[in-house]
Order: sequence, then structure tokens, then C-alpha cells
Amino acid sequence: MNVYYSYGKLKSDSKKKEQTVYVRLFYGRNKIQVKASTQLVIQKHGWNFKKGEKAGVIDLLKGERTYEESQHFQEVQNKLDHIRNYLKNEFRKLKLSQKHSTFNQKEWNNWAREQFEIALGIKKAKSEGAELFLTKYDDYLKISSIDFSKNTIADYNSIRKKIVAFEQYKKRKYKTDEIDLLFYADFHEWCFGVSGIKTNTFGSYIAKIKAVINHFRTSETSFKFHVNIAHKKFKTLVDVHDYEILDTKELELLWSYKGKAYLENVRDISKFLYYICLRWNEFYYEFKERKGEHRIHTIEEENGKESYVWDIKESKVKARKEVPVHKVLLDMWKGEQMPYYISAQKFNDYIKELCKEVGIKKYKSISSHCFRRSFCTNMRNAKHDEKYIIEYSGHTTVKALKNYISKKHTNKDNTIPTK
Repeated sequence: MNVYYSYGKLKSDSKKKEQTVYVRLFYGRNKIQVKASTQLVIQKHGWNFKKGEKAGVIDLLKGERTYEESQHFQEVQNKLDHIRNYLKNEFRKLKLSQKHSTFNQKEWNNWAREQFEIALGIKKAKSEGAELFLTKYDDYLKISSIDFSKNTIADYNSIRKKIVAFEQYKKRKYKTDEIDLLFYADFHEWCFGVSGIKTNTFGSYIAKIKAVINHFRTSETSFKFHVNIAHKKFKTLVDVHDYEILDTKELELLWSYKGKAYLENVRDISKFLYYICLRWNEFYYEFKERKGEHRIHTIEEENGKESYVWDIKESKVKARKEVPVHKVLLDMWKGEQMPYYISAQKFNDYIKELCKEVGIKKYKSISSHCFRRSFCTNMRNAKHDEKYIIEYSGHTTVKALKNYISKKHTNKDNTIPTK
């Protein structure tokens, strides 16, 4: 069966600036002939107008577009891919059964319309005899907990809470044979849109969901699961995009802000995230757990002079590092103008608001982690030695540091020496 997409319903629609994407299901001359709306809207400059199954969203890496447009085009592309993959997999399942051999044209078209509505989420797939997914999830955790570490068990329990919240949001309980590409797409949309997680975190969710399903697929012959669980699209995600950073001019613009008290606090937090190259977990420890303790102290250098350092507890390597204290932070500390702790969610919301207020156009893609990356990238562009940068970032090797620096924002004529 072929799944074709078109810009609008009629050929004349191609002249319009914006159209709904339509899908056409085709199989044989006298079998499936169904055309319907996907309910997805796209602008003309986001469509490639190729024929057949090559038609769809244009190459996302080509052309100029806003951040919002790129997000929208990617979302449309993902949903179209999901619809096509779901329909083709359901068609393959049907072809493996004897049921299809008795279908006439009307029955074929009815089947196609029903599957299309399921793919869009208009209609639920029939699920008979399958157990609730969370029941099997709990069974798996009981079986495997003997071999799991405390952290792994905590991760599974945390993900379970997310699935429960997702089911409450969808107002339904998923069965094992409903963990399919439609579940994947809905869960993905909820995690990023409602729950606000990161790509790598979602990847860990999917990895553990697959671990549960795959365990029972191999251990119980009567276990019912959806064929989509084995599909190449049902996979963990790796965050490979190049993070946004703020260059020195944008940082000066940000740090010159004066106005609302809570945004000034966010401004000051960003200075610490940048100049001490902190991860958010480290910031939490320093400003929440160690609140009120003496963090800054002096050390005597080889030339006999004293310098100030910040004693940091690194969250990843569980060790201490002494970071040279920048004059900006030293003045804040001496003047008792230290920022107060707020949650990561509030910071990420407020920093976008602050960036927008000072005129930074890419404010929607700025988060707490971009300041650490900004420091490494800006220091690299200023031709500082990698050993000096590592004093702040805490990376153990130059290779690790290079992987951390934003390639998109690096000046190509500058290089960090490798020796």
C-alpha cells in the first residue's frame, strides 16, 4: 500500500500560501482509494511538491526560516512520518492474515479509513485480551529489582510516575498491545510539550519501556504486544543538535539589565552559571544545600600572591574542583549581593523572559545549560589555552572539552592546541 501526501486537496491549492496536508491511501486499481485530511497545516515554502511518497516537508537544513518555523516544520514532518509508518505496518499485519483475501473494495476502503482515524488519534484501536501495560511494568520491576541498583530502580519508579501522569492526561489506560507508534507520538508530544523534559531524558524513558515489552515478548508466548514496538521509528533519541549559546555582546546586554527584582536575580544566577561554568545540579548544591557556608577562599600562588577560588562539588565526577573566581563574582560576594536559589523550571522560564526583554531574538532556545556551553565556546574563540578553560569546566580531557564547544558558534580561524 502506498501513502501519498499532498499540499491541499486540489491541484489549484498549490497557489495558496498555506494549506492543509492531505493523505491518499492507494492499493491496487480496485482496492484502496481513500483521500482525507491529516488536519496538519503547513506554509507553501515548507513543502517540496515532489511526486509520490517523496512529497512532504522540505529539507529542514536548507533555506532560511525562523526558529518557530523550524519547530513547526519538524513537528509536521514527525507526524506525517508517524501516520505513514503506522498505516504501512497495519497493512503488513493484515496481509499476513487470511482475513484480507475475502475483502471487497468497500471493505478495503473501510479498513483504510478506520486505520487512518486511529493514526490521527480520532479513534482508538481495538484491544482485546491484552493486559494493562503498567501491570506488566510492575511485574518486570519485581522480577528485575534483584539485579538492579538503587538508582536504576529509582529511575524505573520515576518513569512509572510519568506514564501514570500521561495516562491521566489522555484519560485512558494503555494495554500492552497499544504501546505502538501512536502511543510513541502522543507520549513524545506530552513529554516535551506538557512535561517539559529534554531529548536524552525521553530517550531513557523509551529505553526502559522497550525493556519491559521485550522481556515479556521473549519470556511469555501468550504476551500480546503491538508490532510497532519493533519498528525502527520506535527508538530512543539522542540529543545531537548544536545548542544555542550567548556570545559576549549578548551577555553584556543580558547583564546590563535593571528592572524587575526576580529578573535581576535570574541575571545574577546566569553570571554564576557562566563564570564558574556550573551545571544546574552543582548550582543547586552550592546555593540550596550549602547555603550560608563559606564557599570562597584564598590560595597562595607560586609568585607569593593570593588569589580567590570557589570550592565546587562536581555532580558528575563526585569530586571537588577549585575554580578561579572572576572579579564580577568576587565583587558580588564581597558586597553581599549573592543571588538566591530558584527552581530549574522557574529559571528556564524567567531567563527566556529576561532575554526577550533585553532584545535577544533567540530567547526561546536559551536555558540554564547554555551558559556553561557559552563560556567554553567564548573562551575558545578568545584563543585561551584549553588547560585554562578546563580549570573552569572540569572536563578531564581536551577531547571532552571539544565535544562540548558549540561548533555552530565557533570562529573557524581559531583552534585550540591539542598538546
